[in-house]
Amino acid sequence: MIHIILTSIALLFVSLAFAQERVESVEIDTSIVRNVDKVPEFVGGVSAWSSFISRSFDAYDVISQLDSTDYVDFGIRQTAIMEFTVCEDGSICDIRVANKDKISPAFAKEVLRVMKRSPKWHPGLKNEKAVRTRIRQNIVGDFELK
Repeated sequence: MIHIILTSIALLFVSLAFAQERVESVEIDTSIVRNVDKVPEFVGGVSAWSSFISRSFDAYDVISQLDSTDYVDFGIRQTAIMEFTVCEDGSICDIRVANKDKISPAFAKEVLRVMKRSPKWHPGLKNEKAVRTRIRQNIVGDFELK
């Protein structure tokens, strides 16, 4: 009886060791590298980034949601400070508006929508290896009624 119990305990420890080994081999490093050799870049550079924003951004939708108090509170020209992570594969995630209280809710909603649709970027590099990097990017909206 004792032999069966000891064998069962030994099998339990072996099973736990294998399970832990499998978990460790699947674990992904999600750390953000701040000091990179090459910063992430939108594929095609700054002009392609500007083109993507202007093609994707729906200013008319934002204007239709603004009321007179929004113009007084936030102005006709607003700047959203976007923060996001560029992952090793160039995809972007963890998107947030850093100054959400300084821009209209409609503008904040629209810039988040546009950023979620962003194509992949060239990732940041550290020692010639792609790494996760945090970016701050301004998006300016001009909502003058014409």
